[in-house]
Amino acid sequence: MLVGLFNAVKVESVPLKFKFFGGILHRGSGPSGLAPAPRRVPAAFWLAELLPLRWWYLLAPLIVAIPPIALWLQRPRAFAAVAVLTMAGIYAVQLWGAGVRLGLLRWGRVADVVDTEILSRATLFNAYPPRARAWRVTRQRYSGQVTKTRIRYSLDGQQSELVLRGRDYVDGVILADQRRPARARCVTAFSYDLDRDDAGNWVGALPRRVWAGMACWSLVVIAWLALAAFAATGLGTPGVDDTPAAPVPQAGTLQVSGAHKAKTVPCNGGYLSVSGVDNTVTVTGHCTSVSVSGNGNHVTVDSTDAVSAAGRDNVVRYHWGSPKIDDVGTGNSVAQG
Repeated sequence: MLVGLFNAVKVESVPLKFKFFGGILHRGSGPSGLAPAPRRVPAAFWLAELLPLRWWYLLAPLIVAIPPIALWLQRPRAFAAVAVLTMAGIYAVQLWGAGVRLGLLRWGRVADVVDTEILSRATLFNAYPPRARAWRVTRQRYSGQVTKTRIRYSLDGQQSELVLRGRDYVDGVILADQRRPARARCVTAFSYDLDRDDAGNWVGALPRRVWAGMACWSLVVIAWLALAAFAATGLGTPGVDDTPAAPVPQAGTLQVSGAHKAKTVPCNGGYLSVSGVDNTVTVTGHCTSVSVSGNGNHVTVDSTDAVSAAGRDNVVRYHWGSPKIDDVGTGNSVAQG
């Protein structure tokens, strides 16, 4: 009857608090099975921390790359810079957490859990929230309630607390840094299993899922940085147009358009119109007029009677003469040069 009453209170009360008096029950306490600190951290654990696979680590590049894709097509070098900063931000977060976890592996001791308090509940569908029983952590597909639990623990008479998110907390081991007991993590914070040998040292064996995750993340990082390099050196550099450079017809009009193209156009008294994005056009001879629109185009002309600039961030340079200039765009530059 008492057990049934206890379970009913556990399900219906939020927040819910458990207390253990007089040392009758200390979850996660008892023989730690750990060698004295400082302990050696296996190379496999370091590698797992350097090649993490987290769902939001995958989501961040997608958010950066896909929604503003039209902007990146126009400004590939800007994408390259943002891509590198995104990966640097991911690793800044990862390495900070890795420093805490690796420090606990080297200096951590098993803390005594004093009490727990359920702060809130939520519902997940087809997720893999971790659940710890002593040292063992399972990550199985799960649909149902998850909790945010405050855990109060004690190490060497110093009490502190941490907040744990995931499946309901049962008796997972809490590792606290003996040099700084306020720094602690549950074993669910580690993506790898914390197995120990008979002497209490870390074994360093990684499960297959961790190796698979490391391989996937390595491919993601390589592909992402390769895309950034391509944007910086390939997309951002105007290519050579394979089509022959047609001359501007005498007293006629020639239209040059496209994106990221480089052209040399002969002109003999005609009318040239340049549009598109990030094109580089070199005009030899004299044009009656040169009209530039679009974004980020660079046009150099020997001489012309008139220059008309529209669009944004276009650059027009003429070598000699005093053409009539009409600039109705934004950020354009028209000058002798």
